Amino acid sequence: MSATSLQMYDRLLSLPLFLGLSQSDLHEVAAHTPLAFSTYEEGEVIVAHDTPCTALTLLIQGTVESHIESDDHQWSLEEHILAPYMHQPEHLFGWHQRYTRRLRAHSTCQILRIEKQDVDNLVQQFQTIRFNLLNTLCIRSQRLAHQPWRVRAEGIEAKLYRWLEEICESPLGPKTLYIKQVHLAQILGESRLNLSHFLRELEKQGAVTLGRGMMRIEGRKTVIDR
Repeated sequence: MSATSLQMYDRLLSLPLFLGLSQSDLHEVAAHTPLAFSTYEEGEVIVAHDTPCTALTLLIQGTVESHIESDDHQWSLEEHILAPYMHQPEHLFGWHQRYTRRLRAHSTCQILRIEKQDVDNLVQQFQTIRFNLLNTLCIRSQRLAHQPWRVRAEGIEAKLYRWLEEICESPLGPKTLYIKQVHLAQILGESRLNLSHFLRELEKQGAVTLGRGMMRIEGRKTVIDR
């Protein structure tokens, strides 16, 4: 096997879907399953918002930008996510089989797509893949189900961190929130003045960068990690 092929197998084994799979099983997957590999350059859209989710989309290498917008169009969020990453697998099944987050290449990215029918075959044939997919879906479901039962956040700091934690796909990496402070204050149930003072303090600490109608959360000091 060539060095390039070995490197590709190593990258596949790092993906959440194939984690723990033996190399012989991975050879069998590659031999009998159509695996669609694609390369996207910076700025190219990998997955458009509100398009049908007919395949698993996995980031093998690179950094992507995940973008989501609120239903009332009052705010939107962009996140930078590093490989390995599986994009919204919960939308492959269920009653809403459409992507809610746009995915765009932030750097040169290698993407693997596996069609739904092939995913169905893989989970029937390989117990490890079945458990990996179930674990991913269960973790996402349990995280959402637990949110209403958590102790209510008190104070502007706790409210902001809790809200960011709930809307973000990943706690890691830089994020840019596009929202007017008056609307963010309404969401948090705080005054516009108190919010402005608090955000200025965060900016002095280097945790965020403020702009007109936007707030960038720096990757080196993510407020979500607090």
